[in-house]
Amino acid sequence: MNHFVASSDSSLSIVELPAVLTALFARARRPLLPGSHEPLGLFVRYLRRKPTRGLAVIYTIDELRSKPSHKKMASAPDRSVSLTLDEQALNGTHIRFSTQQAQQALLEVQPSGVIRVADLGLSVQTFPADNGLPALAASCDTSRHSLLFASLERAAQEQLQSSAWQIVSAQAQPVRYKPANRCVIRYQLVLESNTTLLQRNLTLFGKVYADPHQARTVQMLQQQLYDEQARAGQVPFLPRPLGIIDELGLTLNEAVQPIGADELNTGGSGDLKAQLRTGTQALQPHIVRGRGGEITEVIVPSEELRLSALALARLHSSVVHPEGTPRTGAKEAKRTRERAALLAAHSPVQAEEVWYLAYELASRLETLPPTASRPAHGGFKASQLLFHSHNVFVVDFDGFCLADPALDVGYFLAYLHPTGLWYHRAGMRQWFVSAVKIFMNVYRQGLLERGETQAVVDAILQRSRLYEAALLFKIATRRVNRLNSPRPKELTAILSEIATCLAEK
Repeated sequence: MNHFVASSDSSLSIVELPAVLTALFARARRPLLPGSHEPLGLFVRYLRRKPTRGLAVIYTIDELRSKPSHKKMASAPDRSVSLTLDEQALNGTHIRFSTQQAQQALLEVQPSGVIRVADLGLSVQTFPADNGLPALAASCDTSRHSLLFASLERAAQEQLQSSAWQIVSAQAQPVRYKPANRCVIRYQLVLESNTTLLQRNLTLFGKVYADPHQARTVQMLQQQLYDEQARAGQVPFLPRPLGIIDELGLTLNEAVQPIGADELNTGGSGDLKAQLRTGTQALQPHIVRGRGGEITEVIVPSEELRLSALALARLHSSVVHPEGTPRTGAKEAKRTRERAALLAAHSPVQAEEVWYLAYELASRLETLPPTASRPAHGGFKASQLLFHSHNVFVVDFDGFCLADPALDVGYFLAYLHPTGLWYHRAGMRQWFVSAVKIFMNVYRQGLLERGETQAVVDAILQRSRLYEAALLFKIATRRVNRLNSPRPKELTAILSEIATCLAEK
């Protein structure tokens, strides 16, 4: 149930926004879906409301049929439209203007294709138009004479270690898009050898940033990490960087995929471990039930947990040090208080408990003893991991920083909690406790083998409980940021887990 409601009878509800968007495109004489003559619908794919940053909604455009195809077409670039509302247009979870005001307000169609209603703080854009991400359109232009095409060919030749391969065709498909911020793009290439005339398929990934400097910094650090791992004779724990287009702020990297997957579709492999799996897939609880629903076995993904722990130990032992101010416990304390304020306003019945735990946690984070900062991922969790062929690959180093290594450990543990734990589903606690034990033991051993003392490692693991609690506060705010109705039982369970972290520290 959506919690975003109108502040008065004349104000606009979020459920009315699609009609406002359709009317704006009609007034601007711009088709929502060029070439379509069928009635169209807008389906929410992404929605976030964050303090001081306004509201962002991404819709998928689809023809209204008896059997909608919007799920299949969710990532089609020509079927995506995004709306942003400035902070000035919002009053908490309420929209300040009415439907009538939206219909009468002056609109401007900008050269980029963005429709802007400045008086209302509203912008609408169809992919790839994005004022905050001006290189997005060029990053999706795979035509033969584009800047992107030549760079894709060079990246493919570098990965295949031969300049004989030339692109026959290329397609760009957005995978993860945050308006005015960044976009991950999958490039599907068909290549042909100019010596053998053989053809093969190849997938590359790109990420375009609003800030080209960030793109250069991230790619440079990833290259250093990759080279460091390769020199040590190990399979690098991150995909191979393949270059950057400075003019676009676009980085290019290899796609993690099973050996041979770039050449033909074999219809699957008999070895599950040889198939590409995301961390969210691989690190899910597997509960086996017998007759009457009785639990007969709780299966923990031991290999994936071990691979994750060893990769993190290798990262924390790296000599690649990013520049910038270290991420400290004090910073996490500040974020904890901010998240507590959101939760207390969203769930006033539980506000007292929220504030009590937040105050206790923030106080402990602020008074942590000084520790040596190390290279840290900054967002180490299941969704940033890829598994295949008995290896793990860590992606998304946008938050790579110097920090207490306990931050990454706590991050991983917080997001390792299965959703079923918040609803007291059978087997979830047993699975989580077993998974944590495996991860912590392997991480401990990984650092010890790299020369750390037992005292240092034990201290990291002890501090990780505080960071775990801080990230559980972040998880609790997801319903607030997505403008969902409160779920008191879910919040109670998360708060109980936070209290346990504090008690065990």
